[in-house]
Amino acid sequence: MERASATGFLRTSDQAIQWFFIIGTLTVACLMPMQNDSWWHLRAGKEMVARGFIMLSDEFSFTVPGAVWPNHEWLSEVVFYAVYSIGGLPFLTFFAAAIISAAVFMSWRLMKGDATDRLILMCLALTSMVPVWTVRPHVFTLFLVMAVVHLSLRRQYWPIPLIFVVWANLHGGVAMGLVVLGGVLVGRLYVMGRDEARRVGIVLAASTAATFLTPLGVSLWTTIPESIHKSSVNQIVEWSFASPLDGTYTAFWLLVVVFSATTLVSWRRIRSDEHAVLVAVAFALLPLALRSRRNIPPFMLIAVPALTHNLALSMANWGKRRDKPLTPLQAKVTTLFLALSMAASILVVGAAWRGPSSRLQWQPLPPVVIAGVEKCERVFNRYPDGGPLIWFAPGVRVFIDSRQDPYPLSFTQEYVALDRSGEYSQMFTRYGVQCALLPENSLTSSRLKQDGWQTRVASEGWLVLSPSE
Repeated sequence: MERASATGFLRTSDQAIQWFFIIGTLTVACLMPMQNDSWWHLRAGKEMVARGFIMLSDEFSFTVPGAVWPNHEWLSEVVFYAVYSIGGLPFLTFFAAAIISAAVFMSWRLMKGDATDRLILMCLALTSMVPVWTVRPHVFTLFLVMAVVHLSLRRQYWPIPLIFVVWANLHGGVAMGLVVLGGVLVGRLYVMGRDEARRVGIVLAASTAATFLTPLGVSLWTTIPESIHKSSVNQIVEWSFASPLDGTYTAFWLLVVVFSATTLVSWRRIRSDEHAVLVAVAFALLPLALRSRRNIPPFMLIAVPALTHNLALSMANWGKRRDKPLTPLQAKVTTLFLALSMAASILVVGAAWRGPSSRLQWQPLPPVVIAGVEKCERVFNRYPDGGPLIWFAPGVRVFIDSRQDPYPLSFTQEYVALDRSGEYSQMFTRYGVQCALLPENSLTSSRLKQDGWQTRVASEGWLVLSPSE
């Protein structure tokens, strides 16, 4: 006698595992933090929405007022502020989390093997992706990388140049999109020959042209390399090399080794168009991931599915699905556990948001410190603290912030030397600094106090200092 199968919401074990994975991913994503960039993105979006223009010059600092700001993320800023204006930081965080979760799910859908195999590999990969997730425009790049790959695999090419028009106004990661299309072209050429590759080449050319449709025009392609160069020279952590000795990125290095080895073993047997494209795109993204830890998530989203295709060629049982239909009773029990998991997720996220949890970084500066800064003129602040000041103290112009692009490299290098040595006098004199916002344990705050600066405000490890009267 055959067992009756479930006919409702959940019918198979793979569906159940997939839904548990989606809930888990969204829960983790909803706990990702704001970052110093997040705040000036919000402020710029607020100004553009309120005044109906695209901000392309500095209005936030007293050190480079009016300087050209090649704001290649202006559309993200408008979108983020619009979302924030509807539901505040909780809704903005959920919005970014939903975009990231959609990108992860699209990667999941490209994997081979049953849901248990996928779950193990993807959970391992997430350990190296989650640390990079923050509420910033890069979430759009994660999603659009996957969207372009999915459309390419389906040979639905016509929307891709339109995506690049939007992408070029959302985030500088549009350059990665062209790398992805280059990988698609190589994969198609390997399996299908010149005719199909020629079609991809036309899409690549059209998508490149589409990136000129921004307020920056052709100069977008000088701005992005210049910004990357500044980030590297200024030793911004997210742009640095992810050391194999850093346990956070163990899964990344493990995947690089295993993916490369399995590709070397199986590349002559690759016949599937999807397999070839995924492998080619993963290898196209690999140099970017090796260079900068912020590029690890998009690489992982492609490399994990590519690895499963390699394993399906190398391991006889990998590609065979072991999905089992659920009986009506199993379906009811699984649905109950799914509902309980959703409830637990809501409780965990809700508690973190209500706090709010320090992990979220929703209040990076104490209110009393912000109030103290607002009473100052020409405030010196560190690089990572400029973004929060721009948002929380809108009447205060900052010394420096993480936008980078408006500031000459010579200025940022002089600031870095000041921050490391505490030798503040030349820059303070040149820019007429009258106040300083600093961590209590910083070298610069110690030097200022030694030279007679007085503590105006002290709270939670922060100081507002001013010269003695």
